[in-house]
Amino acid sequence: MAMPNHLILVRHGQSEPNIVQKERKSNPDAVAPEGFFDRHDSRMRLSTFGVQQAEATGAWLRAEFPNGFDRYYVSSLTRTVETAGRLAIGGNWNIDDRWRERDWGEYGVLNVTEQQSRYDLSQRLKSQSKWYWCPPGGESLATGVRLRFEDILETLHRETSGKSVVAVTHGETMEVARFVIERLLPSEWELQEQDEDYKLSNCQILHFSRQNPETGEIGNRMEWRRSICAWDISKSWNDGEWAYIDRRTYSDAGLLELAESYPRLLQQY
Repeated sequence: MAMPNHLILVRHGQSEPNIVQKERKSNPDAVAPEGFFDRHDSRMRLSTFGVQQAEATGAWLRAEFPNGFDRYYVSSLTRTVETAGRLAIGGNWNIDDRWRERDWGEYGVLNVTEQQSRYDLSQRLKSQSKWYWCPPGGESLATGVRLRFEDILETLHRETSGKSVVAVTHGETMEVARFVIERLLPSEWELQEQDEDYKLSNCQILHFSRQNPETGEIGNRMEWRRSICAWDISKSWNDGEWAYIDRRTYSDAGLLELAESYPRLLQQY
C-alpha cells in the first residue's frame, strides 16, 4: 500500500469569525454582532466574499481535475461544509471530524486585551513556541491536531493508494499537514508561520503529489508540493510552481549545529 498520488487540501472561504477576529485584533474595543458568541464556532457561515472565493476555487479544480477525485473529505464545521458545496466539483463527500479546526477552548472567544489580562502565563508560553503552545481549554498543534492528521494519513494509506483525494479543511490543519509531510522542524515551522510567503489565505490550495511534474513518474512518497490561490493568483506560493520536498537527515555535526544555535544559559556548569 502507498499514499494517494495526489492529495489536495483546500482551506475554507472567508468566514464570519475571520471578519470579526480581524476587526477585534485591530480594535480590541470592537463590538461583535449581536448573538455572535451565542453560536458555537463550528456553526459559523461563510461571508459573501467567502462564497465567491469558493466558487473561483471550484472553477480551478474542475479545470485541473476534469475527471474529479476518487475520495472527497470535508471537515464537520459549517464553514467548510459550505465551502465544499460551493466548489461544485460533483463530489460524494465524506464529512470527517478529524479534519476539523484546532480547538481554541475559552481562549478563542476573548479579544486580545482579555487574552493578555486573563492568561498572562499562557501568552508567555505562546511567545516561546507557537507550535507546542496549547490555548487554555484547547489543543496544541504539536499534539492534538498532529495526532488527528497522522490518523488521517493511516486511513489514506490503507484506502486510497494511488488515487486522487481532496479535502476541505482549515488553515492550521493544513499547516500541520505540511509539518508532517514535509518533515519540518518546529523551529522551521515557526519561522515560516511568520513569513508572508507561506501564508495560507482563505480558499488557498495545497497540492501534495507523488507524481514528478516534469517526467510524470510516480514516486514512492509525496515528493512535490505547490500552493495555488485561485481567486488571487498573486497569493500563490512561488507563482504556483512545484517545489521538491527534500527528506533530510542529519549527521552528528548537523545535530550539534542545531543544538548550538541556542546558547547555554548556565555557562559555569
